[in-house]
Amino acid sequence: MSDRDGGGFFRSIEALLAIVGALTVMGIVAVAVSVFAWEMELRRTEQQEAAVAEPPTAPSA
Repeated sequence: MSDRDGGGFFRSIEALLAIVGALTVMGIVAVAVSVFAWEMELRRTEQQEAAVAEPPTAPSA
């Protein structure tokens, strides 16, 4: 099949699929980064709460 036989149609479909694929990959990356940021924020909050919950120790000297 040559370009004169409708190859432009398939090239446009291929271009659309490439765009959809790129958007899908970017979406997956965005979700992964969001989950990672949420996890880091959760850990930071837990560390702050643990530091506040510990009673201060009196010097034993």
